[in-house]
This record gives sequence, C-alpha cells and structure tokens, in this order.
Amino acid sequence: MSTHSCLPIEVRTAVFRRAVAHAYRDTCAFYRVSLDYTLDELQMLIALRLEGYFVQQHGAAVGMDMACTMLSDMVLPDVLVAAPRLTTLGQKMMDELCCDQLATACHTTVH
Repeated sequence: MSTHSCLPIEVRTAVFRRAVAHAYRDTCAFYRVSLDYTLDELQMLIALRLEGYFVQQHGAAVGMDMACTMLSDMVLPDVLVAAPRLTTLGQKMMDELCCDQLATACHTTVH
C-alpha cells in the first residue's frame, strides 16, 4: 500500500497505528485470547517499540516514513472502508509485541 498522501506523515502513521491496534484487539477477542492492553496502551506500545525502532535506526524523517509503510503493510488495504483487519505480517508483528502480555502461553498466536 502506498503511503504517499497530502496528509502529514504523523497523521497517516496515527491512522495506521490505530487501525493495527484495533484489528489486533478484535482478533484477540475473536479467538478468545485475553489481552491485558487497552486500545490506547496498544497504540503506545506500537509507537514506542515499532515506530521508535525505525526512528532510532534511520532518523526522524526516514524512520517515520518506514514506520508508516510498515504499519500500512500490517493491515488490509480496505482499512478506510471496512473494519480493520490484520495481514499475516501484522498478526506476527503484534504477537511478538504483545507476547509478554498475552494471558495464555507465550507461544500462542492469534492466527
């Protein structure tokens, strides 16, 4: 999915971050996996660990662009017209980010 837009990178990143967090909570609920994160906590986790990684490795401008691209690849492209759903990459990335908080065994994934 292309992340080029007239919207600032911070806005696009925030939209994708929210969509990823929402889709992961929905997926956990669907599979009855207890997740001890609120939607806001999930968004903060994504911002700190995923986006933060890219910014630390590549600097603010390039890192934010890379983080936005990664987040857009983590949700299906119809995110603006349908409920957000994770791609396989999104499921794997979020399982890794949330592994320590999943109430079931750490090796359990939601896909």
